[in-house]
Amino acid sequence: MKPTVECASLEDAVKSGYPKDVLFDVKIPDAATRIGDNAFEDCDCLVRLSIPDSVTEIGDWAFSGCRSLTSLTIPNSVTHIGYNACRGCRSFMSLTIPDSVTEIGEDAFSGCSSLTSLTIPNSVTEISEGAFASCSSLMSLTIPDSVTRIGEDAFSGFSSLTSLTIPNSVAEIGEGAFRDCSSLMSLTIPDSVTQIGNSAFSGCGSLTSVTIPKSREHDWPERIFHNPSIQWTFTEGR
Repeated sequence: MKPTVECASLEDAVKSGYPKDVLFDVKIPDAATRIGDNAFEDCDCLVRLSIPDSVTEIGDWAFSGCRSLTSLTIPNSVTHIGYNACRGCRSFMSLTIPDSVTEIGEDAFSGCSSLTSLTIPNSVTEISEGAFASCSSLMSLTIPDSVTRIGEDAFSGFSSLTSLTIPNSVAEIGEGAFRDCSSLMSLTIPDSVTQIGNSAFSGCGSLTSVTIPKSREHDWPERIFHNPSIQWTFTEGR
């Protein structure tokens, strides 16, 4: 049986006599307040991880490429998740981001291709560029009504997503934000949205029904969707 190793980084573990290939179960020390940049990057054998509630920040690339890590419990003390923090953690199946988190970095969870359950808290106001790109196993997505901006490619490659509700709080949807969501069948864009980047919904080949504000009738259909088979419904709005 492989031991539980208490360490703040892969470097610390190696110094303590635990090489990368035996890091199966890791406990971050209780005194830690930040998990540093690249702390456990590409730690292929890591399956279990315990983060104490003293940690307030998860650094850039901290767990990127930890391909065997199946889940991550982020404590309520964490406020910031760095860019690429968990990129390519392809065995993740569920993820709950606590209400304490206010910032999720670019590409933080991109490539988590086994993820089937995702909870984004109301404390988040912006979904950064590529934050959840290529989470291809997610079939549903709830965007909290605290979010005002969805960044470029934020949810691109959600190829299993069948339904989507964009809350009335959202004002901006970035370029390619939902690109290649190939199973998405219907969509309503609320009146609150004033700006949508080019190709935001390109590659959504299963879309058959889209509702948008009437004021965007001569702009959005061609520039954003690139799908002549969509049936359009236009709502009176601003």
